[in-house]
Amino acid sequence: MTREEMLSRMSSAELTQWLAYEEVTGPLGAERDDALAALNAFYIMRALGAKKVKIDKLMPKWDRKPAQKWQDMKMIAQALTKQFKGNVKTTE
Repeated sequence: MTREEMLSRMSSAELTQWLAYEEVTGPLGAERDDALAALNAFYIMRALGAKKVKIDKLMPKWDRKPAQKWQDMKMIAQALTKQFKGNVKTTE
């Protein structure tokens, strides 16, 4: 799907929300596709001669905690939007 096709189906705000969600919870899609990708990369690297590669180094770390609470990030984003004369929509 091209960027234009994607943006015709969802707003950039929604896309940004999905990106933020994925950063915290891990990849969207089939469960453990990240493990399958790491395993494929591991076998390719070994086939190309890498001897010291470890599969755990190829796995992404999804259990990171956000630096701030989402409520604090939302307030900051709304304040910046207002400062730059943008429209702040509330969904509550």
